[in-house]
Amino acid sequence: MPINIDEIIERAFERGFAKALEPIVQTKAEALFQKAFATGSLLAKKLEDKIEAGLQHFFEEAFR
Repeated sequence: MPINIDEIIERAFERGFAKALEPIVQTKAEALFQKAFATGSLLAKKLEDKIEAGLQHFFEEAFR
């Protein structure tokens, strides 16, 4: 079975690129989410409401 060194190199570059890109994209996404959930934002308020509703439900179900 012949080995195609060009294909091996191409796959290695693709994997290397993806591996290097992933933490960069994650960092940028985290920054965007932090901005979206900043104090006073609509999403922060919705999240806070959901957390409070979940906490209320927990207390109602946990203590009978």
